[in-house]
Amino acid sequence: MTLSEAMAPGRPNNLHALRLGLAGAVILSHAWPLAQGAGTPEPLETLTGHSLGGWAVAGFFFLSGLLISRSAQRHGPRAFWMARARRLLPGLGFALIVTLMLAAASGAELTPGNTTAYVSRGLTLVSLEHHLPGAFSAAPMPGLVNGPLWSLAHEVAAYALCFGAVRLGLLRHRGVLLAAALGLWALPDLPGRLATFAPLFLAFAFGMLAQAWDRLSLSPLVTLGLLALAPLGWPFAVVALGHGLLVLAFRLPARPLRQDLSYGLYLMGWPVAQSLMHHLPGLSAPVLALCTLAATLPLAWASWHLVERPLSLSPQRA
Repeated sequence: MTLSEAMAPGRPNNLHALRLGLAGAVILSHAWPLAQGAGTPEPLETLTGHSLGGWAVAGFFFLSGLLISRSAQRHGPRAFWMARARRLLPGLGFALIVTLMLAAASGAELTPGNTTAYVSRGLTLVSLEHHLPGAFSAAPMPGLVNGPLWSLAHEVAAYALCFGAVRLGLLRHRGVLLAAALGLWALPDLPGRLATFAPLFLAFAFGMLAQAWDRLSLSPLVTLGLLALAPLGWPFAVVALGHGLLVLAFRLPARPLRQDLSYGLYLMGWPVAQSLMHHLPGLSAPVLALCTLAATLPLAWASWHLVERPLSLSPQRA
């Protein structure tokens, strides 16, 4: 089976379930530093050099590259960016409000000024505010209200580069796109935000290239072969990760979910975990992860049904 065959219109897939699993992996990974303090190694971090959450975020960027490049090919600038805004901002606004409510319940010193600044800076993604005074003061990482929001600015930047690449016809010249993404990743001494963005955009670009490769095989044997090359470095590891995700999403028997809770789970897992550690100190990391998943899923359900789905152009994140 090829990827183009698997992504034929109307063919069911496991994308919603896969993204839900990736969001759960981020929550599991973050449970260690949130339960034991900043600097605590997360699962897989010592073994692979990247935490489980880091691999999950790379997986999100790969899948976004796959789906967003299809959207960029089908829509003009206005329709493309309206679709992106309507998919990202309502759920983000809901998550910011939930974060403020949980922070207030933990004793945060909220004023009209810092509340307005937190919401406005969160929605613009330009200069996120991760700290609120007095929030989650009894937790091992006090004051830090919602760490995972950092990735959204990088995702929007990847959207912009993706749309530009599509308009320049680079999906028809895959070697140029690959060379540009690899070149950015390989540049030495990049400044802070760009150094963070470069490996994520490489994952995003690999997703774009997969979507453009009509005859990409989804054989699990290809995944195994790529996994053998993964120790050679980040590009090889991300290609292996991406191909494995494609096999899970499109090759396995489809168990499609009717609701996409992954975005809400990703955005609200951190403040829920912080709230749990503030009110129930002493939870172990595994117990915190399980409790966070159980407590965040209803919030993600509410976000999807009350905000995300009604205000999106479609239920799909594409």
